[in-house]
Amino acid sequence: MTLEEKRRLVIRFLERCNAYADRELAKHRERLDAARGREALEIADRITHWAAYRAFNEHAIGELESSRLDDWLE
Repeated sequence: MTLEEKRRLVIRFLERCNAYADRELAKHRERLDAARGREALEIADRITHWAAYRAFNEHAIGELESSRLDDWLE
């Protein structure tokens, strides 16, 4: 497998992770609308975690696209 193929494979995986995260975020945001008190705080916390996970993946995708992580794929 070439370096470019490896890079595209990892990027595709991270993009799929983000699609999953988007579905989780939508589900939790919908639940948050009806939640109150402690439940609302717990759901908001989950939203924060999923958003951070998604942002990390986006950052990693950017670094993969810039070739900064090529040595990780060798």
